[in-house]
Amino acid sequence: MKKLIVLIGLLALAGSAYAGPASLIFVGFSPGGWQTGYPYWGTIDGGPVIDVMCDDWEHGGFPGQTWQANFTNLGTGNLSALRFNQLPQRLILYDEAGWLLLQAQVESQAQRTDINYAVWHIFDSNAPLLGNAPFWLASAQQEASLGFLGVDFYRVGIYTPVNQYDPNPNGPQELLTIVPEPGTLAMFGWGLIGLAGILRHKSNV
Repeated sequence: MKKLIVLIGLLALAGSAYAGPASLIFVGFSPGGWQTGYPYWGTIDGGPVIDVMCDDWEHGGFPGQTWQANFTNLGTGNLSALRFNQLPQRLILYDEAGWLLLQAQVESQAQRTDINYAVWHIFDSNAPLLGNAPFWLASAQQEASLGFLGVDFYRVGIYTPVNQYDPNPNGPQELLTIVPEPGTLAMFGWGLIGLAGILRHKSNV
C-alpha cells in the first residue's frame, strides 16, 4: 500500500512539475543548423528529449546551453511570463504561432522550415519570409480572422527564459512545444497505478 501511495504522489508531483521555473537544456538543431528551423531539441528538468520550435529571431542559444525557463500553456491565455507580451494584439500573435506549430505536426518535413520562418516573422518583421513562409503566414492570419475555430491551444506550451526581456542577442530563446494530450497523461497515471498493483501483489506472494 505504501508503494501505491508513493507512486500516486509521484504522479501528482509530475502534474505540478511546471509550477516554478524549469531547467531547460538546449540539445541541438536539425541537420543543417539553426536555419533549418523546426524541430530543435531540448530536455526539461532532465526528462526525455522533446521537439521545440524557436519563435525568437533575435536571440541565440547553442547545443549544451542550460537556462531556467517559465512554462506557459497557451490555452490559458495568460501571457504574463512571455517574451513578446508587450506587442499589440499579442494573444493573436501567439495564437498564430501556436496554430503554425500545430500545422508542423501534420505537414511534411519539407514544410517545417517555412512554417518556422513564418513564426519568426510574426514576432519580428526583420525575419525573412523564405520559401513558402508567406503562404503559412497568410494562412495563420486567415485562421485568426476566423477565430481559430476548433483549435485546441492547450496543446501548445511555451518555455520563456526567466529573464524574459533579455536584450542580449546571445541570450537564450523562447521555445514552443506540443503539450501531451490529457489522455496521454491519464494513461501514464493508470499505468503507474497498475504498476503499483503488480508490486503490491508481488510483495504479498
